Amino acid sequence: MQNLRDKLLKAGLVTEKQAQEADKGQKGPKATVKARQDAVSADERQRQEAFAQREAELSDVRRKEAAKKAEARMQSERALRLRQLVEANRVREPPGEVNFHFVKRSGKIGRLAVSAETAKLLESGAAAVVEDPGQPEHAVVPSEAAKRIYEVDPPAIRFWFGPEKPIGFELE
Repeated sequence: MQNLRDKLLKAGLVTEKQAQEADKGQKGPKATVKARQDAVSADERQRQEAFAQREAELSDVRRKEAAKKAEARMQSERALRLRQLVEANRVREPPGEVNFHFVKRSGKIGRLAVSAETAKLLESGAAAVVEDPGQPEHAVVPSEAAKRIYEVDPPAIRFWFGPEKPIGFELE
């Protein structure tokens, strides 16, 4: 098989010199096309890398936002469950004559006006002082309810006395 160059030379339509110049002319533009393709591919590669980096940053931001939402949902569910436990087990009595003091989560001293009987229950460990979510006041609950509240949110227990109890005071 002959290529077009050889056929044109054989037919006498072009000279050897013209054929060589044509070969040189073809190689030059091919080289520039190749250089342009390399430049375009480098630009495209750079754009793709920038796009991939941006996507990685966005996915990281989305992952962090999803984690925050999940944590907020868990806290909300925990607060709801705690609120239900406190409301279902609260010791309901009118304010009494004994002021019972405990430490709030903020580190300040809190005070509840309780009856003498409730104060004895608190001092013996049969009852506990817990935070009431959604309310500024604290509540007194029986020991069994305090165990369940401790499982849900340990810092919600503000006073619970006893040797195996997690929060309270020690007699010396």
